[in-house]
Amino acid sequence: MIDLIIKKFSAIIFSAALIFNNTTFAAESTFMNLEKAINLALKNNHSITQSNEDRESARWNLSAVRRQHGLTLNWRSTFNYIGGKYYKELQNNYAKYHFYEKLQPYHSDATNYFTLSFPVYTGGRLENQIESAEYGLNSADVNMEYVRQNIKYQATEAYYRVLQYDDAIKVQQEAVNFLQNHLDNVKIQYEVGTVAKADVLSTEVQLADYKRQLNSAWGDYESAVATLNNIVGLPVDTVLATDDYLDDEPYEMNEEECIAYALEHRPDGISAAYAVKQAETAINITKAGYRPTITAQVVGQLNGEKPFQSNHGGSEYWQIGLEMQWNIFDNHITDAQVKQAKAAQRKAESQMLQQLDQIKLEVHNAYIAMTTAEKNVDIAAHSVSEAEAAYAIALVRYIEGVDTNLNVMDAQTKLAQAKNNYFNALYTYNISRAKLEQVMGVPVHMDVLRYVSAVDEGKNSKEALKESELDKAN
Repeated sequence: MIDLIIKKFSAIIFSAALIFNNTTFAAESTFMNLEKAINLALKNNHSITQSNEDRESARWNLSAVRRQHGLTLNWRSTFNYIGGKYYKELQNNYAKYHFYEKLQPYHSDATNYFTLSFPVYTGGRLENQIESAEYGLNSADVNMEYVRQNIKYQATEAYYRVLQYDDAIKVQQEAVNFLQNHLDNVKIQYEVGTVAKADVLSTEVQLADYKRQLNSAWGDYESAVATLNNIVGLPVDTVLATDDYLDDEPYEMNEEECIAYALEHRPDGISAAYAVKQAETAINITKAGYRPTITAQVVGQLNGEKPFQSNHGGSEYWQIGLEMQWNIFDNHITDAQVKQAKAAQRKAESQMLQQLDQIKLEVHNAYIAMTTAEKNVDIAAHSVSEAEAAYAIALVRYIEGVDTNLNVMDAQTKLAQAKNNYFNALYTYNISRAKLEQVMGVPVHMDVLRYVSAVDEGKNSKEALKESELDKAN
């Protein structure tokens, strides 16, 4: 049915295609198809960059947490001038016991403290902080795919919108051409006296309205092109050339299969599960407050009149050992914090369940919208056939003088409306199908389910990302 209508359009609206082609070649143009639009959007859209930076932030957060479980070196330095009674007593002692050379008065004091430490035992705090940061990075990984899926849908919707308005231009141009031909016939009949002047005038009025609608269709098309250019990262005034058309290819999966697929693959559902795991590790981090901490330390000190000197008495020493801290009684502060963390964990679980319910609802609504649109395509296609037949009959009857000009124009209006309804139904079906795939979590760059499996096997973020790439998932 689609191919037949397109072939009819090609024969009928040759002049419209000529106008369109002349406009295209008058300015620099770029060929665009759906695949190219999606690839450009994934490459240039700012949301992708922002999502990647979120992942970088999560990656460096994990690195920072891991580095807490290692050696640290701290240096503290002070330098002071000395005065007052203390200094004067030193001077008096020097004057009195000047023969004792070791008792030299000094007027400055420089001290350097060095501490080398390593956490031996933190009660599980560091280990759980690392685990939480890993879950945060996992969540950032799957969120990147979620953003990609949204960008793909936006590019798809914008591209289909361009095709929709392109078809609208063709329909309106066809209507203008038909009515112009009809007006020429009406004028001939008027000149020979077979029709009234009113038929000429009413036809001219209708033709003017069709030209207005054609002009509006061009405006809608240009706005749609600008929107698509913005999404894919091209200048908004870039002229696009396309050779695609909308189709009504049926979707193979049923609703139950779509929902089951979405529950396994939706990145935001997976991200909600990682949020629950982070909340669980937060409980363990807080419970570390019940336990002692043990730190290995090496401490050194230099004290002298000038920096890094040790010419003051007893001013150079070092020590090595273990330091233990245990907050035996904190007035139940840790108890309260643990209960707070448990409440946050229960909230995260509830939010995950809510997200899963939302996923089911979105898939259900998208599937209904797609199947409804699919039925409307068939209805609209049948309506086009009937409208074409009605217009042909009305035109013949008018030429033979047994019907009115008003009926011819009414039949032409209904034909144009039927074709617009058909292409609108095609657009709605195609975009509904794209929406269904988006809410199902159909992968763009990575298979989220394979990513989760790789993480569960103990692979790190980088390894899991590599494992889940589509070329390897297939």
